[in-house]
Amino acid sequence: MILLEKRPQPSRVWTFATPVLAVVLTMIFGGLLFAVLGQDPLETIRTIFLDPLFSEFAWFYRPQLLIKGAPLVLIAIGLSFGFRAGIWNIGAEGQYIVGALCGAAVGLAFYPTESFIIFPLMVVAGAIGGCAWAMIPGFLRVKFGTNEILVSLMLVYVAEQLLASMALGALRNPEGMGFPGSRNLANYPSATSWINESAGMHWGVVFAFIAVIMAYVALSRHIFGFQVRLSGQSPRAAKFAGVNPARLVLICMGISGGLAGLAGLFEISGPAGQVSIDFN
Repeated sequence: MILLEKRPQPSRVWTFATPVLAVVLTMIFGGLLFAVLGQDPLETIRTIFLDPLFSEFAWFYRPQLLIKGAPLVLIAIGLSFGFRAGIWNIGAEGQYIVGALCGAAVGLAFYPTESFIIFPLMVVAGAIGGCAWAMIPGFLRVKFGTNEILVSLMLVYVAEQLLASMALGALRNPEGMGFPGSRNLANYPSATSWINESAGMHWGVVFAFIAVIMAYVALSRHIFGFQVRLSGQSPRAAKFAGVNPARLVLICMGISGGLAGLAGLFEISGPAGQVSIDFN
């Protein structure tokens, strides 16, 4: 008979090997899936996994790796707080959109004024916008016991309609000859987040590094991280330990929404450059 016994402590080898093994298995099974669909599995693996890391656009000719990865890192860090606590925020895309809209609205409200304070105000507005949008499913769960998975997911479609409305209405470029989309923020120096465009660096990359460090400290070295982990692993034990579940839900949703909103802001103040509708 085969018995499964829990280790006294996690294996150090598997702690580092698990992410690598997960990527390798994803490549293998993904390649098999594309082969079944009639595509070249090696070509698809190279396009998806290798080109973003080793192509000429990754590090050398106007590098894209950091500026494309920074918003994803910010969103992932924010979601990790909720997931650790057993809170499933599936609406990061909606919070990303609302954060971009709020940040762009602040920047465009000052156009064409040049001031060093405009971009920090955009950062604050983007974070508040994403946070407020995430608070909707958080508040509904705390107050009425709704499912945050469904509410946050449905709010993505509301955010998309809001984006379309803003691109065609309040934020539309008055000099854009009627086409949907805001002014291009890349042409407005006070509203751009570039540190060095040719090196592929903007403030979103800096914020992503800071978010990683702060999340590690908060989750591993702070009482808040202990409460988050305890709530996710044993909600009843968390209540006995004095954790306020409603407050924790709102805090985790606010953090995830705020970071998703920042990701949206850095996207439109960096490579995207404007609020626009994706017709594809």
